This record gives sequence, C-alpha cells and structure tokens, in this order.
Amino acid sequence: MAEREAVVVSCAGGRLGLRLLGSACDGCVGGCGGRCNLFAGDGQGVVELEVPADARHPPGQRLRVAMDDAALRRAAWRGYGRVLLGLLAGAAAGQALGLWLGRHADALSLAGLVLGTFLVARFSKPRLPGPVLLPARAHDNPENTTES
Repeated sequence: MAEREAVVVSCAGGRLGLRLLGSACDGCVGGCGGRCNLFAGDGQGVVELEVPADARHPPGQRLRVAMDDAALRRAAWRGYGRVLLGLLAGAAAGQALGLWLGRHADALSLAGLVLGTFLVARFSKPRLPGPVLLPARAHDNPENTTES
C-alpha cells in the first residue's frame, strides 16, 4: 500500500487540504513502481481531496493518505489493458476485412488498429481510485505521546 504522512491545512466545503510530509520515496525498498508520484500536489506540497461535507479534520491534525495497490492495478488494467485489446481486435478485424475483400489487407489492418485503439481509449477513460485517510501512527503523532 502506498502511503504518505500529511498534516491538515484546511477542511471546508467538502475539500480537504493536506500538506505532504517527508519525501515521496520514504520507505520504498527496491523501487516504488512509480507510486511516488501518486500523491502529487501543487508546487508547495499541498494536495486537495474531496471528503464528505460533514467531515471534521482540524488544521494541524496528522493523517496518513493511503492508496491500495490492488485498486491501482485494476485501474491500470482498465486504462491500458482495454486499449491493448482494442488495438489487437481492430488490427484483426482490419486484416480479416482485407482478406475477405482480397486486397489492401495491410492498409486495412493499420486502419483497424488505429480505429480500434482510439475507440476503446475514448470509451474506457479510467477513473483512479481515491485515497483512503488513516490516522497517523502513534509514534509520529505528538498528541498521542505521554511523558513519564
């Protein structure tokens, strides 16, 4: 699960502003597979998320923003896998049409490849899964520490 620590900057009108803490690649062992750009914010490290209108997150509260790896894989399949299938199906349909007509099989394969790719890409716009807000870890949150 990809996650980042964050501090609440603002919470109003169903919008939650979070300032990301630490480096994007903290905790990555052996590479992150591109997840370090997952919580890309504006130039100042602030990410805005949609939350329920009745959500209460006071400024200064520490949270973890997490994204499920399985949900990211499903989104990648919807985005790239379907387009690949459209590419192959369009090329096969164009080739079959060219063979049936008895001419221009290569040109029709190319036309089918392009048409199949663009049609599937047009109608399979993936929607990225939303991040999950989790409480900050106890050792990272100064409010949860007790002094003896």
